[in-house]
This record gives sequence, C-alpha cells and structure tokens, in this order.
Amino acid sequence: MQLIALQPEDPRVVALYAEIDRLMNSLYPIASDQSLSLEELKKPNVKAIGLANEDGIVACGAIVKKFDKTSLYGEIKRLYVKPNYRGKGFSRRVMQNLLHYAGEAQIPVIRLETGVKQTESIALYESLGFVRCPCFGLYRDNPLSVFMELKLSS
Repeated sequence: MQLIALQPEDPRVVALYAEIDRLMNSLYPIASDQSLSLEELKKPNVKAIGLANEDGIVACGAIVKKFDKTSLYGEIKRLYVKPNYRGKGFSRRVMQNLLHYAGEAQIPVIRLETGVKQTESIALYESLGFVRCPCFGLYRDNPLSVFMELKLSS
C-alpha cells in the first residue's frame, strides 16, 4: 500500500470522490452536504492523501486549515475507505498521517463533522481521542450531524 497525494485531475480521484458522493447522498439529504470538492484539492490550505495499490486508491482523507474568528484549526474531510478494504485499519492509517501533518504544521485543534449514521467512523474518531463539540465554522446545528474535535498537544 502506497501513500499518495490526491490530485484533482487524477481519474482515480475523480472516481473515488464520485463514489463518496453517491454514498453520502444515499445516507443524507444533499442540502446537508459540505464536502471538499475536487477543485479545492489544489488550494494551499488543503492536504489530501490516499492509500493506493494495484486496485487503485482504496482509502483517502484530507485536512483543511481554517480559521474560526482568530484561531487556527484543521478540519478533517472526505475520510473514506472502499467497502472491500474496510476493517483493515486503513482509515486509522490515513487519520494518523493527517494528524501527524497537523502536528508538524502546528495546527492546535482538529475538528470534523460526520453523520449520525456513520457509527464506525464515530467509533474511530473516539478511539483517536476526539470528543463531541458544538458546531463550528459555517456549519449549523443539524440532527443528522455529529461534531467532534481533538486538541493536539503543543
């Protein structure tokens, strides 16, 4: 398994993002979706990575540097593992890489929004030390959303 940077013009990334969108649209109303777009992968405040093998990109995730009033935080976006590769620790590996990057980039707080139906994701985040928090950024309270954060040690 090789760790790669996600590029928006890579057809494997385009297909993977379409797969993620289909899943999210099957679980939640489109109006509640605030996903990271392919175009945003080019922005300097975005680090997007994937795990690839001979089958293509099988797992991915991103962190976006953002500001909430005056404080810097990172938001986890598009954490996903293809169904045939779940249960093998790939989402944890992607998250650990993103958290390592956040530490090196001196991002003090990592936040995320996930859906109430994604219980496996919530369990992963809790196992990594994330705790539930109020909504943040442009999000609004939503009964379908779970907001979480992790304070990184300095």
